[in-house]
Amino acid sequence: MTGNNPAFKNDPRVFRAKRWWQRLITPRRVFFLALSLLPVVAALLYYYIVFSAMIDDKLRGESFVRASGIYAAPARVIKGGPFGKTQILDYLARAGYTAQPPAGNAARGRYALDGNRLDIFPSADAQQSGRAFPAVRIRFNGNAPASIQDLSSQRELVECLLEPPLLTSLNKAREKRKIIEFNDLPKSLVNAIVAVEDRRFFDHRGIDIRGLSRAIYRNFFDRDGGLQGGSTITQQLVKNFFLTPERTLSRKLKEAYIAIILETRLTKQQIFQLYCNEIYLGQDGSYSINGVGEAARFYFNKDIASLNLPEAAFLAGILRGPGYYSPFKHADRALERRNKVLGDMLEVGLITQPEYEKAKAAPLGVVPRRATSNADAPHYLDYLQAVLAERKLDGVLSDPAARIYTTLDLNLQQAAVEAVQSGVANLVKKPAPGLDAALVALDARTGDILAMVGGRDYSQSQLNRATDARRQPGSVFKPFVYTAAIEEEVITPSSLFKDEKRTFAYGNNQTYSPDNFGQTYTNRQVTARTALTKSLNVVAVSVAEAVGYDRVARMAERFGLPRPEAYPSLALGTKEATPLEVARAYTAFPNRGARVEPRALTLIADGKGNVIENIGPRTTPVVSPAVAAVMTHLLRGPVERGTAAKAKGLAKALAGKTGTSRDGWFAGFTPNLVCVVYVGYDDNRQLGVTGGSSALPIFISFLRAALKFRPDLAGDAFPEADGVEKVTVDLQTGLLPSPACQGETIEEWFLAGTAPQKDCTQASLGEMDSPSLVSEPSVQPPLPEPPPPPLPPALPDPLPPRDARPLGQQPRD
Repeated sequence: MTGNNPAFKNDPRVFRAKRWWQRLITPRRVFFLALSLLPVVAALLYYYIVFSAMIDDKLRGESFVRASGIYAAPARVIKGGPFGKTQILDYLARAGYTAQPPAGNAARGRYALDGNRLDIFPSADAQQSGRAFPAVRIRFNGNAPASIQDLSSQRELVECLLEPPLLTSLNKAREKRKIIEFNDLPKSLVNAIVAVEDRRFFDHRGIDIRGLSRAIYRNFFDRDGGLQGGSTITQQLVKNFFLTPERTLSRKLKEAYIAIILETRLTKQQIFQLYCNEIYLGQDGSYSINGVGEAARFYFNKDIASLNLPEAAFLAGILRGPGYYSPFKHADRALERRNKVLGDMLEVGLITQPEYEKAKAAPLGVVPRRATSNADAPHYLDYLQAVLAERKLDGVLSDPAARIYTTLDLNLQQAAVEAVQSGVANLVKKPAPGLDAALVALDARTGDILAMVGGRDYSQSQLNRATDARRQPGSVFKPFVYTAAIEEEVITPSSLFKDEKRTFAYGNNQTYSPDNFGQTYTNRQVTARTALTKSLNVVAVSVAEAVGYDRVARMAERFGLPRPEAYPSLALGTKEATPLEVARAYTAFPNRGARVEPRALTLIADGKGNVIENIGPRTTPVVSPAVAAVMTHLLRGPVERGTAAKAKGLAKALAGKTGTSRDGWFAGFTPNLVCVVYVGYDDNRQLGVTGGSSALPIFISFLRAALKFRPDLAGDAFPEADGVEKVTVDLQTGLLPSPACQGETIEEWFLAGTAPQKDCTQASLGEMDSPSLVSEPSVQPPLPEPPPPPLPPALPDPLPPRDARPLGQQPRD
């Protein structure tokens, strides 16, 4: 064979016939090349293991997000009640329910509407005190629920609870998001994001060389279209979710390698879903808006599945810079950016020319910022985080699958927001910087926080005035003075005091001279009931003097209020308190003398449904049921004929007290609901308006709306108690009636053994003040008063309370 011929092997013509790569690649060179590449391969293998472990650790859990779901309280549907067909369908839409057959995510709750019949099937992981919500059938007569049936047991129900909607998903970094799945995304949003961010997303394997080349070319040679990025959606997700945003070569190399690995771990749909839940899309006060689900609610007040084409293009457009393209600050810029996205979609054939023209002509359609800033109770969420931290439960915010159930009633919360915003707007003809209000509503039996508004616009101020603004409550404090005196049997509702200018001596020959509102006095005898109804300051201090200032201070502390100094001025509410503290104190009156702690949480469960924490109501006995009943009956006076008479008739059983210091207050309650409203300036300026003209209208607006949604919060009557004697008395004198007096009579409540024995003929009517209806002026600025007597020196405070005011500044009602 010629191949074995030595001469043939040494023929130079054979050597010259070898190709160039055969001459370049020799076994020796291959060996040394492999040896030199070994460290690179080892490094790649090492980082593959490291990055794979990091990816697996980050993705561990069911939802692929770093946030816990926070849910409102369940809505209550009552047979024949006002929460009807229209409201229920709106509620189900907010809760993420879909009509049958399910369009999109099958894990969502579903409903089927057939004329006046509505079948509701809750999601499988929704819980009510550790149990699943039942499927129900509701039939309607017009809009009202005519019948309610449990579909599992076929039992007829008087009422039912609906699965609560997700308020938000929240983590320790104060990122708000509403978690969505890929099937929830409208096709127009997927197309918009792909067109503007990564056109070959569904084709490449993590990095896109073609896309990177195109971006480089356009950035250098075609700047008319603006700067383009070369990172794929997968790379952007890696940067935001797995790495820090530092701009270094090493981080960029890690980003590319992790993107390639990630594409082997998740499907394209899972990557896109995770990206859409993670991206930053704006700022709501101190909270960041993360994910398209939360952004759809924030910008358009819509569920993500309901977005139309121009809205989807807007969200895709602001991905590059939510602040730069903010529709609230740069509307023209945001509109131009949206239209650029629409043009990109047209360019790649994702929309037609008619669709492009129609969408381009549409306005931005972004809801006003104030309409969204308080939409999901941001002040309440701030308070909730503080409660979790206080109970050492804030770690649950790092559990991606945890479900946190709150007490917030969305219908009442919306009513509270509207009442506060309209109430402050009606108070002044033009915006007054620093003027704001707060409202907190509690279930009087459980302490559940049903509504909390810490200010009229969270985007402008994150101060939660309901929990953090300490103010002097003024005459709202007076019921605790009268409670101390009635408990000690120092006074009864019929006890007489002279309504006159007085100077009170105390301490080391110190004196105090309070004034009535407007510095007016009748110089006649008045009953304790009339004094509280008309909010007479001098009589309140007289009552405190009679029972003892120390006893009043201890009584306030028992009710959960900060303990005031034992001086005469304490009777007029000079010790600062928050609206939430005042609301907690007032729960003892309708709750048979037991104070109820405010409750924001009811249940915390992990992703598997295991209960982590079950929080029940906590009550503390403060006074006897008899004392509470007598005081509650007395507090009906201001509503029926006193400084809060504007609220008369809102409910069968309603009591409360106005208060005016530098600010306006009202604390009102039914047998089942306590609500406190505060109005004032953040810099502690004088409001110049009474509580009856500032806070009371907000309370009235809220209560009227709240009882439409929750008539069960009204109650027919306040609780009675053993040890209480009901006696009909003459209203003017407080004594037993007689035909000779010919005066108005009322049923008065007394502690057993303290009712009057004399009749009205034995009183000097000429010395008695008339118990006529109080006419609350629309605007009555308090008049200046003499400075208070000097107090014992206090320790220096380098940071005095922001909302402190002189102790002698008297409240006015």
